Amino acid sequence: MLSPSRALQLSTAFLCISNAVAFPAASTPSAQKGVVIVVPPVSNDTGIKMIPDNAHPFQAPGPNDQRGPCPGLNTLANHGYLPRNGIASFEQIITAVREGFNMEHDLAGALAGFAMLARGNAFIDLVSIGGESPLVPVLPGAIDGPNPPGGISKHGRFEGDVSMTRQDAAIGDNVHFQDSLYDELLLYTGRFGDDSPVTGNGSIVTTKVMQEFKFARFVEDQVKDPVLQYHVGRFTLSYGEAAFVLNFFANGTDGTLSTPVMGSFFRNQTFPDDWYRRSSPGDINLIGEGVDQILSAHPIAPGANDANGNYVLDAPLNTCSAVYFNLAVQNLPASYSKATGILKQNVNTLIQAIAKPFGCPAVFPTGPSGV
Repeated sequence: MLSPSRALQLSTAFLCISNAVAFPAASTPSAQKGVVIVVPPVSNDTGIKMIPDNAHPFQAPGPNDQRGPCPGLNTLANHGYLPRNGIASFEQIITAVREGFNMEHDLAGALAGFAMLARGNAFIDLVSIGGESPLVPVLPGAIDGPNPPGGISKHGRFEGDVSMTRQDAAIGDNVHFQDSLYDELLLYTGRFGDDSPVTGNGSIVTTKVMQEFKFARFVEDQVKDPVLQYHVGRFTLSYGEAAFVLNFFANGTDGTLSTPVMGSFFRNQTFPDDWYRRSSPGDINLIGEGVDQILSAHPIAPGANDANGNYVLDAPLNTCSAVYFNLAVQNLPASYSKATGILKQNVNTLIQAIAKPFGCPAVFPTGPSGV
C-alpha cells in the first residue's frame, strides 16, 4: 500500500482560463508561434460557491470539439470554463479546475504540466483534452516524434489502464463513456453506499463503495487485458481518480456525493443543479490520503502482466517520490533535452510545476519519444 507521500499526489480523474469567462472555439493557426508559459498566481477566490454561474451555461459539444476520458475536463469545457473546442493552455487548465472544482494551485499546476508535456505542444502552449487535433501540431523539430501529440485520450503516459468508466485500450474503448462500467459502479453503490432520505437507499457514494469497485475493476482487467500496465504512476492515478470523484464531485454544501450528482458528471458531463464546489482547495495530500483509504481494504501493489498473464510486481523505486519519478521522469521523453528557445524555457517551467507539490527536486525526463 502506498503511503500518503507516495500515493498520488496527482488525481485523474481528472480535469481541467485565464479568467472565469466562457471561451469560444479557436481558429486553426497558420503556423506555430511560440508562447511563453507563465504559472498563474495563486488565487484568493478559494471558498465555496455555486457552479456554474450565469456566464457558463451548458452547451453540448459540436462535432469538431474535443472531449476525452476525463469527465471533469469534459464538464468544464461543456460549460466554457475551458475552451469549448477542448483545446486548452496550461494556464487555462489551472484556472478552470480551480474555478470549477476548487483544486489547489500546485496540484492543478502539476496535472496541467504533466498533460502538456505528455500529450500537448509545449511550444504553442496547447493540449487537447480529447484526441488528435490540427490545432495541436507536431512539436518543432519533431522533438517527440513525427506524429502530433495526440491529446490526453492517447493511450500511455497520461491515459492508462483500469479506469472507472473506460475500457483498457488493449481490450476496448478507452476514450468514451462505457455504460456497462458505470452500471457496475452503480451496483456497488447500491450494495455498499449509504442511504439518503432525499435520493434513496444505497444512493450515497462512499469510500467503501470505491474500495470494492476499484478492486473489482483491477481484478477484471488483470484477467482480461494481457498487456495490463499498472506501474506506480498509472496505478496511483487510477486510484487517484476515485479519490478525486469522492472529494471533488461531492456537493460542497454537505460533502456528500449522491448517484444523481455523480451521474450528472459521468453520463451528462454537466454540473448538477444546485451544486457547489468544495469549501476549501483540495490539494495533493487530500488525494494521497484518499488513495490510501481506498487501497486499505484490498491492498495491491504496482506491477504489470507478463507474457503469460501473470501479474508481476514492480521493483521499488528508491526516489523522493516513486509516483513523481515514474510519471514525470521515466514516462516523459528524454528528447526534451534537445529543446531550444521558447520550447526549452517552457519545458523547464512545466518540469518545475510537476515536481512542486511532491516536494521533490525537479528531474529531467529520461523516457522514450514518439510513443
